[in-house]
Amino acid sequence: MSNSAMISPGTRAFWERSHIGRLALFEGLRARPAIVFHTEAAGPGFWSVVGYDHVVAVSRNPEVFSSAKGFTIDDVPVEILEFAMSMIAMDNPRHRELRSLVQSAFTAASVRGVTDRIRRDAAQIAADVPQNAVFDFVSQVANRLPVQVICELLGIPESDRSTIVHLAGDVISGGGQEFATAPGGAAGLGQIYGYAMELGERRKADPGDDLTSRLTATVDGRSLTPAEFGSFVILLITAGFETTRQALAWALHLLSAHPDQMQLLQTDFAGHIEGTIDEVIRYASPVPYMRRTATVDTDLGGAHIRTGDKVVMWYLSANHDESVFADPGRFDITRPNAGKHLGFGAKDIHHCLGVNLARAELRVMLEELLTAHPGICAVGEPELLLSAFVSGIGALPAHT
Repeated sequence: MSNSAMISPGTRAFWERSHIGRLALFEGLRARPAIVFHTEAAGPGFWSVVGYDHVVAVSRNPEVFSSAKGFTIDDVPVEILEFAMSMIAMDNPRHRELRSLVQSAFTAASVRGVTDRIRRDAAQIAADVPQNAVFDFVSQVANRLPVQVICELLGIPESDRSTIVHLAGDVISGGGQEFATAPGGAAGLGQIYGYAMELGERRKADPGDDLTSRLTATVDGRSLTPAEFGSFVILLITAGFETTRQALAWALHLLSAHPDQMQLLQTDFAGHIEGTIDEVIRYASPVPYMRRTATVDTDLGGAHIRTGDKVVMWYLSANHDESVFADPGRFDITRPNAGKHLGFGAKDIHHCLGVNLARAELRVMLEELLTAHPGICAVGEPELLLSAFVSGIGALPAHT
């Protein structure tokens, strides 16, 4: 086995490679007889869970693999977890209670109710794309829709939205770090949190027709406290914004790199759009990992895991597991089992709350974009983010 297969996915050396290079390293880890333990320069180390079945097993066993100690490779101070990371850093029953208060706003039926609003925003973004010119797809298209949709849903004034975009980007990028394994930017987190708390308190006193008013309303004697609402807004803005914008950027890059797949989609958009979304999420895995912590000694994948060990589930690797996805390096929007990807989770208690909203945004934005600009394509290599926490594209030159 090549020594390169042992490069830790928690290091810069792993993520400064191309996307194909990263996938090759994960393939090497999957080929090993047991899951691998990686040391850390400033930490206790962690187990890398890279096979599909093992990732699902960890995801669906929260009694043994807890979220309460953190969801990133790096250990995050308890106070940051408490105020900023909301439900993804909780176990049941607290997780169940909070999720029950917000999940009705993200059902398929609720999202259908805002689809016209999403389409209006997407059509305007498509109309703003430069004609016959090279432009950055990330900043001019991918960045705009998710933040507009989220801000409109929450009732955030347009005058505040550029600030929210800047703060969200700072948090996701690691707060200015050259290489990030986790969200960062404590100042940005604090500002989003404070803004959300104030917004929640205003809507609680003077409700309107927006998501903030719904989420802060009292239902069956219980409502989100201002602090809980602040934490949820951080999750919604950062996770919802980043995942959707990255999926949009990856979609244009991959469809442009595979013109036969672009032609398939444009020939029968309705018939292929859901498969396209699933295949983009599978191939790119915008959220490449989540972490759990072992609550008891246990065995997994040929390794003995001890109480307190960090266990990292690599979705990017699982989504390229050749035992589940035939020829996983091939981008194929007709792949029959692309929907088995773990890009939104493993249908566990932490399965992505906003999956219906994300899919609607991707579906509508791609439709409006390809209708207005049928010849749009990426014209250069993507600038990949140097991050283990986001499998992302920082810039993507495109042409109409």
